[in-house]
Amino acid sequence: MDDKHSDLNAFFDAARRDSVAMPDGLRARILADAGRVQGGVALTAPAGQTGFFERLREVLGGWAGIGGLAAACAAGVWMGFAPPAAMPDPVAILMQNSETQVDLFASETLQMAMAEDF
Repeated sequence: MDDKHSDLNAFFDAARRDSVAMPDGLRARILADAGRVQGGVALTAPAGQTGFFERLREVLGGWAGIGGLAAACAAGVWMGFAPPAAMPDPVAILMQNSETQVDLFASETLQMAMAEDF
């Protein structure tokens, strides 16, 4: 490291030897100015504990997030009671008097595949 930076060491040594003192009164003026500026800053009181609903509002992203959540909830309720044609109507299924058989696992297809001889 000494070989690489030997030309800079001479400058650093010269800077260490030359100590430039601050002009008289400069330090006092700087400290007086700093005291005046700090004295003008009012300390704010620490904020009190926030309530549950305020924290929940912050977690959900403010009023915009709550509005989006309410719109999504309304859309879900709407689709649940009046679904599009491609979706089954859950209210009609619940209101039927006859029994409805729904094959959730496609067991007939599975049984047919298992019955085939290879």
